[in-house]
Amino acid sequence: MLGLALALTLSGCGGGGGSPSAEATQRATAAAVASVFNPTATPVPTPTVAPTATPQPTATPVPIVIPQPPAAIARLQIPALNLDVAPLPVGLDAQGVPVVPRHDVGWYAASALPGQGSNIVFWGHVLRWRDTPQIAAPFERIHELPRGADVLITTADGRRHRYRVTQQIEVQPVTTSYLLPTPFERVTLVSCIGDNVIVDGTLTKALRLVTLAEPAR
Repeated sequence: MLGLALALTLSGCGGGGGSPSAEATQRATAAAVASVFNPTATPVPTPTVAPTATPQPTATPVPIVIPQPPAAIARLQIPALNLDVAPLPVGLDAQGVPVVPRHDVGWYAASALPGQGSNIVFWGHVLRWRDTPQIAAPFERIHELPRGADVLITTADGRRHRYRVTQQIEVQPVTTSYLLPTPFERVTLVSCIGDNVIVDGTLTKALRLVTLAEPAR
């Protein structure tokens, strides 16, 4: 507004109309008025638009394959003894003594499985328990097994493996070599000596009976 007042003041001080100074003053006045009533708009900066990111293709998830443990043992069958059981996986106690189930056959879980080409170890009692005399011990008649008798092992995947008894040997309880891995496949059945565990009315663990079987050809 100061420019407008100054322009009007200047226009009022001029001489008669038509003189160059008067025309100049009028032009200046018009320009000043125009600048006041029609100010030049301050340019608004154009907002910067970020470029749209190119969508990346979604990676196809790769399935994670978790290795499965080898098939466990589902059945142990010895037809000559009318034995058909589901062995329990067992191990050794703190003293290194085999943990033997009361009424079941134990499969030594640290030993091999059928088809692995090593020693597959089972053990079980031959005597009935005094508090359950009606339940037969699983290896009660194992000493009767003849050479060539079938030993059948079925794994959890349904495969049946056939073995034949080759020999029975008596060993001391401290002899544990029959529990160790072998460079060939065999089945080892461990029990007490069925005919000699009772001496003078007391239980003795003087010997073990080890029954060995090899894959049937």
